[in-house]
Amino acid sequence: MIYTAIDTFYLTDEQLTNSPSRKNGIDEATETSLRIYGCDLIQEAGILLKLPQAVMATGQVLFHHFYCKKSFARFNVKKVAASCVWLASKLEENPRKARQKYADLKTELSRTERHILKEMGFICHVEHPHKFISNYLATLGTPPELRQEAWNLANDSLRTTSCVRFKSEVVACGVVFAAARRFQVPLPENPPWWKAFDAEKLGIDEVCRVLAHLYTLPKAQYILVCKDGDTFTFSN
Repeated sequence: MIYTAIDTFYLTDEQLTNSPSRKNGIDEATETSLRIYGCDLIQEAGILLKLPQAVMATGQVLFHHFYCKKSFARFNVKKVAASCVWLASKLEENPRKARQKYADLKTELSRTERHILKEMGFICHVEHPHKFISNYLATLGTPPELRQEAWNLANDSLRTTSCVRFKSEVVACGVVFAAARRFQVPLPENPPWWKAFDAEKLGIDEVCRVLAHLYTLPKAQYILVCKDGDTFTFSN
């Protein structure tokens, strides 16, 4: 069977616990912080480059997938984040050029991009939960204010590993459920509303739990764990 989408690749909790970074002696808290830090860099870079949100979302998914295959100890988080933005802008047909005067930076971006493509098996089509949100909310007949809240939660979920643990439909159901709880909007339970969207309650609850935990964490800071040092000059 030939797969054409990156979302055919999902990890179990055990696989995440035994990630390449963990095997290199990086503890869970540090790995989590570096994942969030990298995703924040991607979001900030996308805003500065005036890229559409889809580019940042794709870059963040690529970033998480890459660090499921490779260690933060071997690949500098800043380099990978920058390369994910660059690659995602091409995939979403919003490319940006690296200026010639930054030749060394462009070389590093290209080198890291090749590593990312290799680890993805050159399969980089990404499906985001955002595409399901409006349809799900319309089907459920929820108030219009839930859409923006669910959209914001979907953006935040990309800073977590939910995208490498669950299908986009499950993440979409999770953020819809979280948004409904925040606005105290009841959703049908007989029959269960999530069954109509090919999701399981266990997965929805886990997406909500991961999001709730994310909001308890302090702002992620850069932590030097990579053996090749820090050649990119981003701010913390």
